[in-house]
Amino acid sequence: MGDLFDISFNDINNEVVSNIIDKTRPTCHPNDLITTVRKVVRETGARVIPVVGEDERLLGVIRRGDILMISSTKTNATVNSIISNPVVTINKNSKVSDALKLLLKYDEWNAPVVNESNKYIGLLTLGDIIKLLVSNHIGFLKSSKVEEYMSKDPISVNEEDHLSSIWRKMARLKYAGFPVTDEKGVLSGIITQFDLLKKGYARIHLESESGVSKGPKVKDVMSYTVKYLYPWSSMYEAAKIILERGYGRIPIVLSENNKKLVGIIDREDVAKLIIGDRNG
Repeated sequence: MGDLFDISFNDINNEVVSNIIDKTRPTCHPNDLITTVRKVVRETGARVIPVVGEDERLLGVIRRGDILMISSTKTNATVNSIISNPVVTINKNSKVSDALKLLLKYDEWNAPVVNESNKYIGLLTLGDIIKLLVSNHIGFLKSSKVEEYMSKDPISVNEEDHLSSIWRKMARLKYAGFPVTDEKGVLSGIITQFDLLKKGYARIHLESESGVSKGPKVKDVMSYTVKYLYPWSSMYEAAKIILERGYGRIPIVLSENNKKLVGIIDREDVAKLIIGDRNG
């Protein structure tokens, strides 16, 4: 098995952020319609979209969750109405290790990258760091097992749960999705903010949870096809799924014949390998 203390990640840690980011990720302007941005999110899967001014300076960000708070019928609403300050901004000359520590400190998976004049350069994601890790240390990832780094006893939801309660749980815990299990804890699918956006849901937090009708349920929106791994799977397999499928979190099940949910591996678990951190 891989040992974090037997391998040096200096080649990654000393890399400059501006060299690894994808500078083509979508941005928007303050006066853009939210309906237009919602379409971009549906088409690209973007979790965060930076808002830039005419002078290319960073003005703020909008997130998937922000878009879900706005009624899909409010066609004249603009980005200005939901823009927020980024929790983290990163200088383009920062080292990857310093940028990663900042992301982990504030529990962020994405951060706008700017120059000294606050001109927007691109968006740094944990996926960028994972891609760099895969490129430079594939052997280490293949020898490291998921069970060493996964979060155990993950939070899951049931197919019969109402979307209104799931949305509130997403907002409270800052989770973009949950694995879906049956009453025995067996994995049956996954539900994410992206699933909600694809199905056209909005303002879910206002759905009533009382009375005869409590609104749509998880089973009406969830993805029944979900890629999962096992405790003995490699961290390389996890990184590959994250990069190729755009997953934020990967459910870990007991075995091929027993799909009981036993853990979760997310982007943060993979990215923080380079700074010698792991779950307890």
